[in-house]
Amino acid sequence: MSKKKSKLDRYTWIITELVLGIAALGYGLFGIIVTPTPLNYLYIILICLGSISILTAIIQMTIMRKKKINKFCSKCGEKIKKEDDFCPKCGEKIG
Repeated sequence: MSKKKSKLDRYTWIITELVLGIAALGYGLFGIIVTPTPLNYLYIILICLGSISILTAIIQMTIMRKKKINKFCSKCGEKIKKEDDFCPKCGEKIG
């Protein structure tokens, strides 16, 4: 059960990071458009941090999706690693 909880916590963190990144990016863009002054450093920083946060969340979700994919033998149902050519249980050719 702790494994499922840690995955849920990780997804919650990724979604939170994504939402905060979008909020920072939107606020930064809104600030530059509405108040165009030469001293828009705060808005530029928010845009950069928001973009980095969004990219980080997307990369983490991509990594988690790749780890989640499992293959199973069509003959016996045994779990198979990606690099296996034959089932370790029954010897059935994979592919």
